[in-house]
Amino acid sequence: MGIEIVGQIERINGKELSYGDFAERYLAKNQPVVISDLNEDWRAREDWVSENGRPNLHFFATHFGNSRVQVADCDTREYTDQKRLEMSVTEFVEQWTNNNSIEESVLYLKDWHFVKEYPDYTAYQTPQLFSDDWLNIYLDNYQMHEDKDNFHKYDQISCSDYRFVYMGGKGSWTPLHADVFRSYSWSANVCGKKRWLFLPPPQSHLVYDRYMKNCVYDIFEEVNETKFPGFKKTTWLECIQEPGEIIFVPSGWHHQVYNLEDTISINHNWLNAYNLSWVWDLLWKDYKDTEESIEDIRDICDDFEAICQRNLAANTGACITYLNLIDSYLSFPDLSQR
Repeated sequence: MGIEIVGQIERINGKELSYGDFAERYLAKNQPVVISDLNEDWRAREDWVSENGRPNLHFFATHFGNSRVQVADCDTREYTDQKRLEMSVTEFVEQWTNNNSIEESVLYLKDWHFVKEYPDYTAYQTPQLFSDDWLNIYLDNYQMHEDKDNFHKYDQISCSDYRFVYMGGKGSWTPLHADVFRSYSWSANVCGKKRWLFLPPPQSHLVYDRYMKNCVYDIFEEVNETKFPGFKKTTWLECIQEPGEIIFVPSGWHHQVYNLEDTISINHNWLNAYNLSWVWDLLWKDYKDTEESIEDIRDICDDFEAICQRNLAANTGACITYLNLIDSYLSFPDLSQR
């Protein structure tokens, strides 16, 4: 069963787009767009790309080889995502170069917190269109202390950022998903070419099971119609992202992405006033689901609210960071008062 592609993502020259126009046409309307001509002067476009236009893997191994990174085995599913491996950048480059990794599996380096790890190496500048970024600005200055008396001790995960580098060979891919906490994202191809498939938010329920718990993993494999009865009704938008282009992914748009060539990309997740309601609504839903799942222990708990918060944080990673961020900007009441 093939998917139905009904249109292409709009394209625009970034030099002809003011922030006001971008906010009005794409942020406020929650619409995706492919933007060109915003990153010609990035250092990454020089250092990270060989003369033949392919990734300069030798540069990465030489300058950043000791970094420990998460690498997806694109041929192996593990629960709802691809199996993840941890290795050094040097090991990743060696397996990519020698093409002998895990019985010829296609590997994809994902979610590398490059900016946090190498703050003195300015690989790129965030384009002005995406600079109203409450999330990363907040996390750059935020520390969740484990010990209030020791201000040098903190949770590294909670204090990290949502700026990532991705690197993968031709054929690497990312399964169907919507971005974390329904944040916005932008993704810039430093080199290489990607194919994107997008599902508009009004159709999101069609890629979930009857209980809205499990999502379709791969839209191009045979999808079980009994488990996902609505999938056959989905209609998709498509785009081919060229080297140097940046794609804006709005809140709640499910997407699946393929590297058509050896590719390096820079990716940010972020939020601001335009999509804050998306983030808050999802967090509130997740909280209520968590509360419902442990309702049977409410009467025997000294602080049921605190247990809900801890379980939610464990299930969703940086959830508490998001809630603190929202509270900082808008002085929202805590969840118990919602």
